[in-house]
Amino acid sequence: MDNLRMTTQRKIILEALKKSQSHPSADRVYEFVRGEIPNISLGTVYRNLEIMYRQGMIVRIETPDGQKRFDYDTSNHPHFRCEECGKIEDIPLPLTAPPLDPRSEWVSKRKILSSTVNYQGLCSDCISKA
Repeated sequence: MDNLRMTTQRKIILEALKKSQSHPSADRVYEFVRGEIPNISLGTVYRNLEIMYRQGMIVRIETPDGQKRFDYDTSNHPHFRCEECGKIEDIPLPLTAPPLDPRSEWVSKRKILSSTVNYQGLCSDCISKA
C-alpha cells in the first residue's frame, strides 16, 4: 500500500464506513459525509472511495445491478445479499474460496490477487414479511 495522505475528507469517509453495518453505497456515504462537510461533492466521495479501495483500505462489493457498496472490514470474510431488499451483511464465519491448483495451466497463466465468497437469498426480515 502506497503512503496515501489521510485527508480530513478520507478520515470522515472511513468513519462513515466504520459506523455502518449496512455496506453503504457511495450515495449513502455521501449523505453521511455531507453532514460533516456540507460543501463536499458526490464526485469527491466517489473518487476517495475508489482510491481507498485501490489502496486496500476498504472493500468494494459489486452487486448484480451494478451498484458498488463498500465495507470498512478488510478481513477475508464472506457476504450475504438479500435478493428481496438488497441488504448486504457480513457472514461471521471464516469461509474462504477453495484453493486453486497452481499446477493448472489456467492458473499458471494468471496472477490471482484476491477472491470473494458471496451468498444470495432472503434475509430474516424479508422471510418474516412473507
